Amino acid sequence: MPEDVVKREFTKPKGFGRSGYDEIQVDDFLDEIVVELRRLNAENEDLTGKLEDCRRSKGLPGRAEADSKASGSGASAASVPAVAPVGAAADKGASSKELSATQEQLAAAKQEQGEVESQTKQAQARLQELQAQIAKAEQEQKAAAERASAAGKTAGDGGSHAGTAAVAAGGAVAGGAGAAGVIELAQRLHDEHVKEGETTRDRLIAEAKAHHEKVVGEANAKRDQLMSDGQSRHDELVGRGQSRHDELVKNANDKSTTMVKDAEDRKTKVLGELNAERDKITKDIEQLRAFERDYRTKLKGYIQGQLQQLDQMAIDPANGPAKPQQG
Repeated sequence: MPEDVVKREFTKPKGFGRSGYDEIQVDDFLDEIVVELRRLNAENEDLTGKLEDCRRSKGLPGRAEADSKASGSGASAASVPAVAPVGAAADKGASSKELSATQEQLAAAKQEQGEVESQTKQAQARLQELQAQIAKAEQEQKAAAERASAAGKTAGDGGSHAGTAAVAAGGAVAGGAGAAGVIELAQRLHDEHVKEGETTRDRLIAEAKAHHEKVVGEANAKRDQLMSDGQSRHDELVGRGQSRHDELVKNANDKSTTMVKDAEDRKTKVLGELNAERDKITKDIEQLRAFERDYRTKLKGYIQGQLQQLDQMAIDPANGPAKPQQG
């Protein structure tokens, strides 16, 4: 978390004349930052792969193809660079939060995609229902045509039966109308039945065609509307996801560059301080060595002088040791 980085404290190094922070603790802390950054990069690459799979499943060009068509500036943000060996961790918590928010947005996008697919399935079911209605209307049209044909045939058969009945009646009636009147009556009845059958057939065919055209038109309009809405929604989701992905990649690149630069600056500063401290300690050691040599020389001269004085002293058994002779 960023608060952990801000509140992190290092102990002072032990030893005389040493300043700064403990190198071992600083190195361990930087190793933890490297591990966390590698984990974030792995999560980012996993999300990128899932997005590529989603784009391929929808028949859209992949990220590599889109980058090849884009400008040179877009190609630089296509992937997150590898983690540097050293880096600061001031923003790792923010990166984790942004990745969590991205995962939530991707989940919401998948949920919306599922809703669109559900609507598409409903539209396909509606289209199948309309197609069934169209087939039913065609069957009704065919049945109406068959009924009209049967009606015409029945009318012809009725006219024939009527003519036969009229001829029989005319033959049975003695002194009735002639054969011409009977035939004319039968012909008239036949024409009426045929005309009525043809009228019914034409009406049924016209109604069936009108219903068929109406159902087909409604089905086509509904299908086109659903396909247009689904495609628009799909394009909107894909564009939103791609924009969010590009934004996250750009932010990650910028933060990675900033963190690497800060780490390099800190490294240079620490090395400079260590070098200055080393030079100072080296100078102090040289001064101490010079002081030691000088002290040893003076001490040796003093001891040698005392020994010479002892050698020059005469020993008198009666009076004791003599005073040293003045040279």
